[in-house]
Amino acid sequence: MKNHTLPVKVAFTFILLTALACNFGSAAPTSSPSSDNPENTPAVEEANPPASNEATQGGCANPYMPVSVGATWNYNMQGSSSDTYVHTVLSADNDSFVEQDAFSSGVTRQAEWKCDNGNLIALNPQGGASGTVTTEGVQADFKTTSLEGMTLPAVINPGDTWSQSITLEGVENFNGMEVPAKNQFTSHCTAIGNESVSIPAGAFDALHVDCVNNMIITITMSGSDIQTTLDFTSSSWYAPKIGMVKTVTTGSQVDSTIELVSFAIP
Repeated sequence: MKNHTLPVKVAFTFILLTALACNFGSAAPTSSPSSDNPENTPAVEEANPPASNEATQGGCANPYMPVSVGATWNYNMQGSSSDTYVHTVLSADNDSFVEQDAFSSGVTRQAEWKCDNGNLIALNPQGGASGTVTTEGVQADFKTTSLEGMTLPAVINPGDTWSQSITLEGVENFNGMEVPAKNQFTSHCTAIGNESVSIPAGAFDALHVDCVNNMIITITMSGSDIQTTLDFTSSSWYAPKIGMVKTVTTGSQVDSTIELVSFAIP
């Protein structure tokens, strides 16, 4: 077993795919900020409007992450890499939903979540292919082979703690070369309490959540396993009936700040 830095695209693909499980966002492969999409929904000045889409009812109803089909959130990311992206809920039923991030740089990430009485669990192991990432020259498809805990509880009070442990296994295809890969990810989160947050989308009364994250990425190339460990922390703010409005991540060269620019929830 070798332990050193992975090829950049390999590491990026796993960081991007696992981003939804720890909500720290992810670095897109571009070196300069992208301008806002002119078709994006105009920024909303007032915080916390009600969500009315019936898809938010049932097992996927969570006050801090609206599961409303067709809902979109436009984010701006600054840090070690800069980009903009649109987060969309593509489909939903009583116990699962599919969401997507589409980055201005051309990267897309799609994954399925599991719902349990309002508790949301990223990378549904019963959902077949748990996640995909597509970018120039790279196609990755992964399945969840083990999962414990949850990503976002249905009820959160200051001081509450929760954890999630995920193992993803699959194949990354780089310009026709298939690379077996495995990602073991753990996250331990604590609810800090409600705080006022001002971002481009407006001013929000949001729940502050801190997470300590660990990712062990293993790929097999030329018959040898190559392993890299990433340790990082993330602070996220969730506005009721809106979702994640800001995330700050530090550590393992994945420093970034993500802020909500605009949103549209049917």
